[in-house]
Amino acid sequence: MKKILTLFAIFAMVGVVSCKKPEQAVTATITASDVTVEEGKNVKINATTNSTAAITYTCDNTAVATVSATGDVTGVKAGSANITLKVAAVEGKFTAAEKKIKVTVTAASGPEPPAPSASLTIDGQFEDWAALPKGTFSQWYGDEDATHPALTFCKVYADANFIYVYFEWDPDFIDGTADATPFHCYINTDGNTATGGYADEFADACSELLLEGWIYDGAEGNIISYDPLVQYWTGAPNDVGWSWSGDPNLIDDGSGLGEGAGVEGKYEFKLDRSMLKDAGYPVADVFSIGFDIQQNWESVGVIPNASPSDDNASGVVNSLTVTTQK
Repeated sequence: MKKILTLFAIFAMVGVVSCKKPEQAVTATITASDVTVEEGKNVKINATTNSTAAITYTCDNTAVATVSATGDVTGVKAGSANITLKVAAVEGKFTAAEKKIKVTVTAASGPEPPAPSASLTIDGQFEDWAALPKGTFSQWYGDEDATHPALTFCKVYADANFIYVYFEWDPDFIDGTADATPFHCYINTDGNTATGGYADEFADACSELLLEGWIYDGAEGNIISYDPLVQYWTGAPNDVGWSWSGDPNLIDDGSGLGEGAGVEGKYEFKLDRSMLKDAGYPVADVFSIGFDIQQNWESVGVIPNASPSDDNASGVVNSLTVTTQK
């Protein structure tokens, strides 16, 4: 009887076990969004899943984009492709899942476009100077308390072919019918402050060339074109004094080096860089320049300038640095 009861208990337990339902696998999900990437650039797919299985990635058009095992997409060429994300089934825990997203590859943007080129015409009309792109020119506002205040403003723009200058002056200081009203440009052609000279009017004293021309005809007081002669510095480096000399190999008056036009109080001109180069004085990409205007060979206006002070009794400052636009 005891054996019969024991067998009955065993059969009852087996029956209980065999009636228990198997555990159901959870439905796996994948979350991810379409992506856009530029040619030659990378972007990562931000994908998540509730499964314990790892996500795998494949692209149906590797000529457009490629995808790594970790979901990093690289743009190959402009176009679109599909990327398939998958997770495998995890037995008894998660089902398999699959999701497709679209990748759009855009054309490479390329380098930053160059600054708009300037279009300056030497015609005595000055609106084109106001249209110069910011950062392409150098300028200086004159100090009315300077020792020689007649020049009140200058702006300089340089490209590979020309140096363009615009300046303003106070007509109360200038008599166009004077015997001599020369306008001078002093150029540090090599951009080196250890060469050149002329500390009389510019503190850096590094000018190699002096350009001397006229903006008035000296008779009727009419404004004329600017075509200067050229002299070179012969003094010691960074020295003072009028140590300039002409040279038959350099450009002489009437050569066509310059061209200018203006009205009373405003003037513009340009200088031909190729002529300076042919004469043996090429102008560096970064150079400096200064100006003065005279009455009967006495300076009445210098720019750049400053008012005299305890630290700078003469009001002499450095020449204006200019960077060539290419």
